[in-house]
Amino acid sequence: MREVDEEGFAIRPNKTQLKREQAEIRKLVVALMEVGEKEWDSLGLDAGFREGLLLARGMKASGARNRQIKFLARQLQQDGLEAVRAWVENRDLLQAEQNRRFHQLEQWRDRLVEEGDRALEAFLEHYPQTDRQHLRQLIRAADKEKRQGKPAGAGKKLFRLLREISAASHGSATL
Repeated sequence: MREVDEEGFAIRPNKTQLKREQAEIRKLVVALMEVGEKEWDSLGLDAGFREGLLLARGMKASGARNRQIKFLARQLQQDGLEAVRAWVENRDLLQAEQNRRFHQLEQWRDRLVEEGDRALEAFLEHYPQTDRQHLRQLIRAADKEKRQGKPAGAGKKLFRLLREISAASHGSATL
């Protein structure tokens, strides 16, 4: 039975909104195609849907691939859409957090090379478990490379050490 408004006219869904929702679901399917099969396991995707994803993944960009994506989007809409949406949202939040921490470490590296001992003291306040002597050696080597215009070998080693220190203090090595 159709829904009607107070004047007796049939209420139709907004076509533009429906198209936006379908496009969003197709983006979710493409996101699923780009990740590994271990992620599919964690989502509990059924075998037929997984086969369709593998098939679409192996296709070149074409009309057939687009039809396969649309087919998978319809299947996803019928079963498992909310789990996939939550997974993508969580993945995006994790990626944003990793990017934020990465940029923070880059800023620490640049500040340590530019400001020297003053920045080192500030860094040690945040990360007191750090080996001061080793860190100071890397800072001086990176500063020397920078002044001489050499490639950033010590700067990269400094960044790796900062990343290890940060991961140890945050309890994860995801960066």
